[in-house]
Amino acid sequence: MNSLSVVVIGRNEEARIAQCLRSVMAAAAQVGGAEIVMVDSASGDRTVEIARSCGVRVLSLNSDWEISASAGRFVGFHKTQGELVMFVDGDTVIDREWFRVAMPYFNQADVAGVMGHLNDLDAHGKELPYVGRRNARVIFSPWFRGIGMYRRAAMDEAGTFNPYLKEEEEAELAFRLTRQGWRLLNVPYKMGSHLRGTPPFDYLLRRLNHGGFVLIGHTLRYAVNAGNGTQFVFKRCRRAINFAAATLGLLAGTTFALMGHHFVAEVILAMLAVALAAIAIKKRTLMGPVIYIADNSLILCGLFIGFLTAKVKDPRDYPLDVAESCQ
Repeated sequence: MNSLSVVVIGRNEEARIAQCLRSVMAAAAQVGGAEIVMVDSASGDRTVEIARSCGVRVLSLNSDWEISASAGRFVGFHKTQGELVMFVDGDTVIDREWFRVAMPYFNQADVAGVMGHLNDLDAHGKELPYVGRRNARVIFSPWFRGIGMYRRAAMDEAGTFNPYLKEEEEAELAFRLTRQGWRLLNVPYKMGSHLRGTPPFDYLLRRLNHGGFVLIGHTLRYAVNAGNGTQFVFKRCRRAINFAAATLGLLAGTTFALMGHHFVAEVILAMLAVALAAIAIKKRTLMGPVIYIADNSLILCGLFIGFLTAKVKDPRDYPLDVAESCQ
């Protein structure tokens, strides 16, 4: 069986990091153990202290560096040795059987990564409604959500997480991997639970507050440089492209109405109304269309602004001289 390393990342996770690490240790015990490292992104609370008390290595990013989830994964990747690397966010609990279930899939030589179902829990531990359809069989996945198990050799070939990206870094990595001929699998098994899932509207506000939409444009710039720009736009930003087409349809309908072609205008507007109703049904809330319009409007603007303002840096220049401590 392949050796396993687990890279847990976090920032100010004192309320959740112990639960996360305990779940990782329990899952590791099912496969004969694993190398476990926690990479801390300059926390200002007791995250590091608690992680050390759990008996794991702790690597601390310097507060003067560019800090992000992908930076933590980048450093953790380079500071571990396992043939397989599981990346875990510090606010996540891993299912006890997940490692045992996931690792055998890497017996297929072209598999670069494996992920499973991840539940989102609210502040009270209640599972949030899942939007979409859960796969009942193994399927190919175009990208992961960030938490998942990867083959080190695949990342050595295509490159690991880009430490300078703060949005959609998982998709950017996935497109590099698949372009090299690797496959990503989504298996019908629970991978774990995200302890602080965010309702859609709150998530929208959070991305807006920290400039996440512009950062998507930065990722697009890196994807273009890697030769994956078209794939990134038409696969990862497909909803935004569809929204742009719908907006053009609305403008066309308005134009036809002003020109006196009322029947054509009514057909176009009826189609748009059906589409909005479908979104409301899929999102299970009447606010669904509002969130959809706001989210995709901001994504489109962010793609253009971020692409034009991105300062491209070589990921290999990111520092690896991190402070290391253990219990």
